[in-house]
Amino acid sequence: MTTVYVHDDDKTQTVHCSDGSQGVMRVDLKDSAPYTFSFYGHQHPSFWVDNDQFHDGEDVVVKDIQSEEDFELKFI
Repeated sequence: MTTVYVHDDDKTQTVHCSDGSQGVMRVDLKDSAPYTFSFYGHQHPSFWVDNDQFHDGEDVVVKDIQSEEDFELKFI
């Protein structure tokens, strides 16, 4: 499982992961998927969460064509 460290606010921001990788969380509260995570270097698949999923300790399972990856959101 990869932990994604994120600030608990509604601003687009750089995120850091437990494995040392980084990415960005884009926020668009008017969208049905307001929190979109993308990672530099494509080390991890991109994913999104809605308002009900955006909280500390949330486990997110991302399935793409070739694999499945588990993420945990950790608020800092």
